[in-house]
Amino acid sequence: MEISVIASGSNGNCCLVEHQGVSVLIDAGKSGSEIETRMKKLNKNLDDVDGIVITHAHSDHISGAGVLSRRFGIPVYTTKEVHSHAKLGKFESKIFSGDFKINNLKVKPVATSHNVNSCGFVIGKFGYFTDTGVVTNHMKKAIPNLNSILLESNYDAELVHNGRYPAFLKKWILSDEGHLSNDDASSIIQEKGKNLTLVLLGHLSGNHNTPGIASETFNTLVKKKIDFSVCSRDKESGTWKI
Repeated sequence: MEISVIASGSNGNCCLVEHQGVSVLIDAGKSGSEIETRMKKLNKNLDDVDGIVITHAHSDHISGAGVLSRRFGIPVYTTKEVHSHAKLGKFESKIFSGDFKINNLKVKPVATSHNVNSCGFVIGKFGYFTDTGVVTNHMKKAIPNLNSILLESNYDAELVHNGRYPAFLKKWILSDEGHLSNDDASSIIQEKGKNLTLVLLGHLSGNHNTPGIASETFNTLVKKKIDFSVCSRDKESGTWKI
């Protein structure tokens, strides 16, 4: 399996998973041209992508999906609710309500907790979980079976409390339907990630986090040797072979 992080952050998300001869994009939250450019830098080609799976209908996860579907003939897999809220124009739509396959590759949706209908995905032994205010019971059940994960590590709580956002927005970020903190992300890796050999910390906030703070928290709370990287908000992060 190869994992390529094309974009990760509140300014756009996209991850390529290649496994068993099948290529899947998880989210497409940058423009089609930007995703294409970043993938080429990683020697990846959109002509090879067999499907785009969408976690939820916020723009930083879906904005390029319609364009890529039309331009490259790639079907887009969403829940019925996400499809009804996504304003992407005409595209090839596939609706899922449980586990599904792209060609012969099984994709397992895993419920997350956000202010809209949302999920993460497990493909093989890789899990992708962003935009969740808490680690859900479904995530807790899935993580021990994974050997690699991209997990949201969105904010440092102190930076949120001391930041300039209005009180209602701070309350939402910190809520069970907001985002996952550095502390919570690292704690669940320590608690449940017994088989993990690779952790990618993603979806960092531009206002309430830094790669250094996320890394320091991880190194403090995770008491076992695991290869980890903090994904870039500004460019493609790279490719990892699992």
